[in-house]
Amino acid sequence: MKSGLSASGVRYAVRQSGRAVAYCALTIGCGTRDESGFPAGIAHFVEHTLFRGTARKSAAVIGGYLDRLGGELNAYTTKEEIVLHATVLKEDLGKAARLLFELALEATFPDKEIETERGVVLDEIISYKDNPAEDVYDRFENLLFQGTPLETPILGTAASVKKITPEMLRRFVAERFTPDRMAFTVVADIPEKQLEKRVLKLLDHVFPQSNR
Repeated sequence: MKSGLSASGVRYAVRQSGRAVAYCALTIGCGTRDESGFPAGIAHFVEHTLFRGTARKSAAVIGGYLDRLGGELNAYTTKEEIVLHATVLKEDLGKAARLLFELALEATFPDKEIETERGVVLDEIISYKDNPAEDVYDRFENLLFQGTPLETPILGTAASVKKITPEMLRRFVAERFTPDRMAFTVVADIPEKQLEKRVLKLLDHVFPQSNR
């Protein structure tokens, strides 16, 4: 495995595998514990709504972009991070990697799409409440981390999610999605030296200001 720090401040790690399928992930160090000044659950809401449109792609295009390549695109949120990840054939690795950064840095959060996704998140909160194992775990963490930023449920509450506006989402991303909080990882059947070179070239393109 090769790892390092790019000129932009993004940490990276690459590893060669012996498989035809390649995997890449963009991790942003801003989970539930980093929601100070925002309604609870905004990190998770951001993760959902990054897929609802960018400056160059609509939600429909994003939804089918990797499907047409036979790949998979997904994301998740924890108390410490938001992770966007993709699995594709190694020939399509560049497209997947560029898409992850486009979602993270160019999401537009259209009002109509936000309202649709708000309903999805509210349904998710209800389903967790109806699941005794999930509900008990949330209550346990609330007691364990009481008085700290980690006590808040990752999904937030119905009341807090209803307060989140598109402007809040944009501000959260602008303030938290910075290169120093990002880590990019790639696993593919490509020599690690070549992989590292490709990753650094991509990061130079995504964050050109770092080279000035």
